[in-house]
Amino acid sequence: MNYKTFDILVCSADPMIVEALESIIYAINCQPIILKDYSEIKNIVNKDSKALFVDEIVIHKTKKVNIKTVYKRYKLEIPIFCLIDSLHGLKENNSLIHFYQKPIDKITLKNALEPYFGIPKNLEAPLIKIGKLNFDKNLNILIGKKKNIIYLTNLESKLLLTLFNKNNKVLSENYLLKNVWGYSSKANSNTLKTHIWRLRKKISNNQDIMFELETVKNGYVLKKKTYS
Repeated sequence: MNYKTFDILVCSADPMIVEALESIIYAINCQPIILKDYSEIKNIVNKDSKALFVDEIVIHKTKKVNIKTVYKRYKLEIPIFCLIDSLHGLKENNSLIHFYQKPIDKITLKNALEPYFGIPKNLEAPLIKIGKLNFDKNLNILIGKKKNIIYLTNLESKLLLTLFNKNNKVLSENYLLKNVWGYSSKANSNTLKTHIWRLRKKISNNQDIMFELETVKNGYVLKKKTYS
C-alpha cells in the first residue's frame, strides 16, 4: 500500500543532526526539506509540508539562537518537533511544539508523525521472515532475536524485498531499476550501485540474515549463506 509522500522540514545549526534527521525521514518514505536558516520557513511551508523538525539551536538570520526565542515569530499551521538534550525540568507548554530528547530514532519519529499522516496503525501482514530476522514492511526495519534493529530506507527495503523474492536468482541492473525505482529519471546504474553498497554494508555482518548480497557479471543476487 502506497501513501502520499509529505515534506518534512528540518532545521538545525548542527550539520550532523541535519544529516541524521534527513536519513531517518527518508527511511519513513517522506521528503526532508533542509532549512539552512530558520527565517526561510515563511517562504517554504506549503500544502505538502507536514511537520517541522528542529534542533534546540538553529541558525536564524545567520546567527545561532535557541528555537524557543524565534519559533513564535512565524505563524505555522504544522506541528513543530524540537530535539533537546534533556527533558528534565522542561516547563514549555504549547500545543504547537513537541519536545523529544536526542537522539530520536525512526520508530519514535514515525509514531510522532502518524496522527498527522492518517496512516492506519494495523496494516496487513507487516512481518516477513528473512533468515532469522523479522522484516517489518511498515517500518522498514530488520529485527533480530535480541531485538537489535537494522534500519533501512524505503528504497533499501524495496531492493531487499525484490532480491529476497527472487533469492538465488541473478537480477540484472535493468530489472532492479524498473522494479525498485519504476521509471524515475533520477535512477541509473550509479544510483543502484550506491544502494547495493549501503544495503550490503548493513546486512553483511549480521549472522541472522543468513543471506549474502553478491555482485556478479550480469547483475546482483541474494544467495543463502553456505557454512562449511
